[in-house]
Amino acid sequence: MLQPTIQDHFFEQILHRFSRRADAVDELCGLLNLAKDPVYRRLRGDTFLTPQELGLLSKHYRISLDALIIGQSDNVVFDYNAFSRKITSFSDYLASLNADFEQIHRMPNAHLYYASAEMPVFTFSLFPELIAFKLYGWARTTWNLEWLRDRQFSFDLITQPVIRESQTILQQYLSLPSTELWTAQIVDNTLAQIEYHLYAGGFRDPKEALILTDRLQDWITHMKAVTSAGCKFNIGENATLGRGKFQLFYNEMVYANITALITSDVGRLAYTAYCTPNFLKSSDARLCDYTQNWFEIITAKSTALTHAADKNRDWFFREIGQKVDRRRQRILLHIEDNL
Repeated sequence: MLQPTIQDHFFEQILHRFSRRADAVDELCGLLNLAKDPVYRRLRGDTFLTPQELGLLSKHYRISLDALIIGQSDNVVFDYNAFSRKITSFSDYLASLNADFEQIHRMPNAHLYYASAEMPVFTFSLFPELIAFKLYGWARTTWNLEWLRDRQFSFDLITQPVIRESQTILQQYLSLPSTELWTAQIVDNTLAQIEYHLYAGGFRDPKEALILTDRLQDWITHMKAVTSAGCKFNIGENATLGRGKFQLFYNEMVYANITALITSDVGRLAYTAYCTPNFLKSSDARLCDYTQNWFEIITAKSTALTHAADKNRDWFFREIGQKVDRRRQRILLHIEDNL
């Protein structure tokens, strides 16, 4: 029996991303500008890929030729969203998130594993005020949008079309089953950003800082209900109509950078934050194996907060709620002292 060639392994990685071989063939025909018969000859190994075809496909599917040829290479190929599309508006960033979610939802039985010491980025969209503030912060720092350089924050900076785009992301997240790992510092970064902007004179109306802390308390209340139900649902929805299943774990010993893994019947994708809120993405099998193994080890050593874990769940959400209360009191005193 003939041993698989490098070309066989190369096509195996491509075909693994499709639930139907016919869908892969159709896409390859378009990419290579070939009819189906020449594509099938290449898949069977009757015809070798040309260097140009190999380069085109490896770039399109982000497959490391180095790893295929050398076998034990430590190199990993990543996509970086900030390279492919310069962020010039709030919509640019939301569009990149939506594009990734659309890809994920085409993967049968997709499941999200998500670890973070900060609030999951998708959940800011539960409340327009929170997503508005986060987009403003990223635009002023990471994206350095010129039109916001000297503008104070106010809720009306974010238009309704942008809010609707953020709601599309939220709906995608709510329908995707997820297993998540949080720490008790989950709200710390957002609270620090609110207070910093207040002290720096970054709010047109300082009372909006208080509204943001109120929305954080609403976020805590809602996410506690989601955790208790073990399924996701939107504000105002009944938990019994929940969509994606939700499992939450708590581990104070792991202060993780945002790390995510998508598993499915046709492949996996690993994500990590890089120059937040941008991210790196890879389908490298070794990286996905390592990430999946990491999640399994950490969750096995973590405290489950979903379903029957009432005592632990109550403590966790009370703990982060008290942080918001204490910060709100400081913000209120600052506002009153500067009236």
